[in-house]
Amino acid sequence: MPSPRSTSTPRRPRRGPPAPALLACLAAAACRPAPGSAPMNETPPPPLALSPAALPDAPLADTLRLVALDGAPVLLASSTHSAAPPHRTDVWALPLAGRGPSGAVATIPQLLPALPRWDASAADGAADGGALSFVVEVAGGAVNALVRLDGASGVRTSLTAHRPFASFSGPRFVRGAGAGSLPAPSPGVPGAVSAVVDNATAVVLEAAAAGGAPVDHPIGECIDVVVLAGSPGPTAVCKRVAPGASRGGALPGTVRVSARDAAYGPAGAEDAPFGDRRVFELDADRAGGGLVIVATSAAHLLVAHRPAPGAAFRVLPVDAGGADPATFSAPCVLVTDRTVTLAVLSKARTPDARALVATWPLDPRP
Repeated sequence: MPSPRSTSTPRRPRRGPPAPALLACLAAAACRPAPGSAPMNETPPPPLALSPAALPDAPLADTLRLVALDGAPVLLASSTHSAAPPHRTDVWALPLAGRGPSGAVATIPQLLPALPRWDASAADGAADGGALSFVVEVAGGAVNALVRLDGASGVRTSLTAHRPFASFSGPRFVRGAGAGSLPAPSPGVPGAVSAVVDNATAVVLEAAAAGGAPVDHPIGECIDVVVLAGSPGPTAVCKRVAPGASRGGALPGTVRVSARDAAYGPAGAEDAPFGDRRVFELDADRAGGGLVIVATSAAHLLVAHRPAPGAAFRVLPVDAGGADPATFSAPCVLVTDRTVTLAVLSKARTPDARALVATWPLDPRP
């Protein structure tokens, strides 16, 4: 008869201690943080806490912008009156640090009832005096033009008459650009302007020599863009179109950041601060040698910080303070004296519209 099989556990051969190289490798792997997480010896920063800022003079607010006046952040909010002619957009100011203008600062007349996209900047040489300059998208039916509006005098200057059959949208002043790079209604108007042409390509408008028509410097494929001047060259923060439904008139897209040369040509590889997450609206500002970007997404307000060129972006947590991020629009960010201020609009164009604001000192954050 065959002998029965043994039910005892077979002995494993004895092995010597692990080699020193193996121990070192295991130790290094155990101490290495998981991809995308903070290093173990770093404390994650606390969430950026949003709190409401009352907008009593801007009912049915539809757009926000932040500008620096007298060295302090001032929140601008607009409301468009389109129920019946004459159509207009009114802009109000709310000083967030107790300095700067308050109340109505500009009225933008309109031929059509469309919501205009606009940007504002302190007029050059007037950062301590409260004078503002605006660049405005003027709806014309088939094509949109850009004009610059002096907030004090109301003088309007066309920026796109040299291309009457092109449609320009999403105008922004190039942050940090000096005055005089575009024809201006007064010596105190800031300079270069970025925009999107025919909903496809971003450009920067700068004046030609001898005061000629503005020259378009192409940035590349974008449906929204923020350009920031700086050294050694400008930086472009671009939204590229992505699949999905629009929200509040804004198409979804992904954010790409690129260094540019003096002629706004590419000068390095692109960065993706939020990966391939889809966003709707965005804004950005320089923070010393770094960069801060804010964007709205389907369910979050996204904030990314890069401390220096070439460094990795870090996405910072945001506490919405009980507000629903799905209702957010018109995000904006401003850096003044190493302090970051960001704002976003909740429930735009409704009686419950309100601005939510967060500030934090830049230096303590990684």
